[in-house]
Amino acid sequence: MKIAVVGSGAMGQLFGARLALGGNDVSFVDANPQVVERLNADGITLDFGTGTTSVVASATTAADARGIVDLVMMFTKGFHTEAALESIGHLVGKATFGLTLQNGLGNDVVLEQQFGSERTLIGMTDLPADLIRPGLVRTRREGKVAIGGTRGAMVAQGVRETFSAAGFTVAETTDVRVPIWEKVAFNSALNTISALTRQTVGQIGTDGGTRALVENVVDEVVDVAHAEGVDIDNDRIMSAVSSAFAHHTDHKTSMLGDIESGRRTEIDNIAGAVVQRGRDHHVETPVLDVLCTLVRSTQPS
Repeated sequence: MKIAVVGSGAMGQLFGARLALGGNDVSFVDANPQVVERLNADGITLDFGTGTTSVVASATTAADARGIVDLVMMFTKGFHTEAALESIGHLVGKATFGLTLQNGLGNDVVLEQQFGSERTLIGMTDLPADLIRPGLVRTRREGKVAIGGTRGAMVAQGVRETFSAAGFTVAETTDVRVPIWEKVAFNSALNTISALTRQTVGQIGTDGGTRALVENVVDEVVDVAHAEGVDIDNDRIMSAVSSAFAHHTDHKTSMLGDIESGRRTEIDNIAGAVVQRGRDHHVETPVLDVLCTLVRSTQPS
């Protein structure tokens, strides 16, 4: 399969490298010429903790990318999705599918403008990826990917098979919105709280006050998801949170990394999107409201 990975951060490099190792023709598209140069020169090395695997990378800016692809995978920040899609429109043919594994809600709506609803796929992954530098990603083999689409069910199966052949654990799900919303609940809690307290995931878990705050946020997201008709499970989410507290003690969330680096966060795509959908359904989210306001106040305007 000919694949364009748009956004060559930690997740883009992880997925692109593993798909390339699985025999797919992968191009890495990034807006940063320095990242493009580094990937072309050094390739990508995945550090699994128990060993490393390397692959030659073909990277380019959007303007220099050539050729129609079978699949476009979006890994940019949510607020860059629309501009990124416009920049790679020349790679999209009549049979090209778009897949978002991005954080948050609403990216699929943007993809539908480019690919149409019948060629737009949505998904979720809980694979960890920490970018040590361009071309070096620390990760684990444990983790799963869920992929689906409303009217692209048959093609979604083909994409799932491509991921499975590349060594990914592909989750079976009848409604891909469930794992997406459960990850949104997880991220709405841990990302916002870590960004505001400057704490790692493990530090959040050792403090009774922040643990209670996590539970309150998860409760609010579950209420909104249920109003949306998505049957997510509070106990399953809290089990994932507890596992993160125990096994990812030193992990800094991406939102904390953004705050520390003076970058814009994805607050509006994650927790902020939940708040907005809560308003649409007349479901109150008082804790998330406050957390979103505070995170926005700490990021660049």
